[in-house]
Amino acid sequence: MKPKPAQRQIRLAVTSNAGGSGKTTLVTHLAYAIGVLGYKVTIIELDHNGSLCVYAGVQPVSSEKSMAAVFKKTFKGGYPLIPLWQNRVPNVTAILGGAPLEESFTDIYSAPRKYYTLKDRLEDHPLDADLVLIDTPATLEPMGQVMLAAATHLIAAVKPVHKDTWSMANLVYWYYEKLEELRLRPRPKIIGCVPSHVDLSKAIHREILGVDRPSKSRSSKPSRRTKRIDPEETLPYQLQQQGIAQLSSIRYCDYYLHAAKDGVPLYVSRPGCEFVEDFKPIVEAVVDLMTEV
Repeated sequence: MKPKPAQRQIRLAVTSNAGGSGKTTLVTHLAYAIGVLGYKVTIIELDHNGSLCVYAGVQPVSSEKSMAAVFKKTFKGGYPLIPLWQNRVPNVTAILGGAPLEESFTDIYSAPRKYYTLKDRLEDHPLDADLVLIDTPATLEPMGQVMLAAATHLIAAVKPVHKDTWSMANLVYWYYEKLEELRLRPRPKIIGCVPSHVDLSKAIHREILGVDRPSKSRSSKPSRRTKRIDPEETLPYQLQQQGIAQLSSIRYCDYYLHAAKDGVPLYVSRPGCEFVEDFKPIVEAVVDLMTEV
């Protein structure tokens, strides 16, 4: 049973400006956890790499049964939904992307409202869902602008390495630039940044996140070689300067590899595993958005 009834549909895009940032992992785990609570969830995959098939344990589909069909001028509202983890949760569906999306670029650029195509589809033919999760590619064109126009909210996923944090800064710059170009009203809001693949045994992760090395015992002392962390170079400081919240970190563990191999979330692969607790604050934040009066 739902903890609270949904008051509005939230269209939440999980985005990044770097590959391998954990977007699909976050999307699938949010979909499952929020679906288990009783809410209707639909994943829209805008990534032509088709990672969702692996993480959700489903087969690739033809163009007519993918998101490519939604971008066609002939689309009349028959969304090609497929159920996910149906034996576990009956109210989570997806519209797959993958290779067929390559042909959608031409459809988008030739459409009268181009980047507003998905937004128009969702408003003209509303999905029966409390939460629409949009899984985006690492490249921002053209699907990034399609996503931005359609979304009500965004979450950014980032690995705590310098390349990805630099890409995060570029993503924020791109976000504000495109808000002005697309003249979006209301503006989709970034609800926070999620550090992913976090491993605090790695010095670079600790430096970027601004945390000390975990002590093995109470008597352990910092090494003289321990690098002093400059707060202004950390991800939390940079996010604070941009007015973006840092949400809970998703820790790295090999269990995700085994779960992906089986096409299920960690909730199913390792029920009770401590790592699934990392998603709880993010799930609560999204449910609050759906249920606030």
